Amino acid sequence: MFVKIKNALCEIIFPIHCVGCGTEGEWFCESCSQKILLNAKQFCPVCWRESSGGKICASCESPLSGLRVAASYQRNPELARAVKTLKYKFSEPLAENLGALLSRAVSSKNYSNERVITFVPLHKKRRRWRGFNQAELLARVTAKNLNLPLESLLIRKKNTPPQAKLNRADRLRNLEGAFMIREGCSVVDKTILLIDDVASTSSTLSECAKILKQSGAREVWGLVLARG
Repeated sequence: MFVKIKNALCEIIFPIHCVGCGTEGEWFCESCSQKILLNAKQFCPVCWRESSGGKICASCESPLSGLRVAASYQRNPELARAVKTLKYKFSEPLAENLGALLSRAVSSKNYSNERVITFVPLHKKRRRWRGFNQAELLARVTAKNLNLPLESLLIRKKNTPPQAKLNRADRLRNLEGAFMIREGCSVVDKTILLIDDVASTSSTLSECAKILKQSGAREVWGLVLARG
């Protein structure tokens, strides 16, 4: 509630401007959203070799079945600004535009076998501080646009330090035992589309996928806006 009140006051004092073109009144106008160039090629998230739809290579090992990255920060600098504004300036309305971008990225290929959408959870303390979970907002919009069920399947039981401040080895140690299946949820034989805002080493997505696979999921595919 405090975050929403603060955001409302900020919008009165500092008018909203599009992160792409600067037009007043929207965080990310439709024109700028549609200009985002989707990635034409996808790559294995382990070895970075080109692969169909971001599928894990036969020679690589990961609990993820694959990772689809919607777009590139390098080709779309306004996307980087939009993600940072959503995440660090608590601009919830941006989730609608960015969720639409994820929907475009998935629907541009035949991903009809993904039957359930879920998201990387925040620890309850961090969610309370931020006021929302950006991955959950993105997942909600994507599920609505693709007409797929959205389920909150995971809980973050450890309040771990932000991954962005750690190297790869420390990121993996940081996430050990961080997630668990939400009580009463069943993922047996389900194919799951796991959403987060960005992926750098994909360690967070992999740890979530590991828990889902251990709980009986058939496949877990990651979907993110960009690789950070």
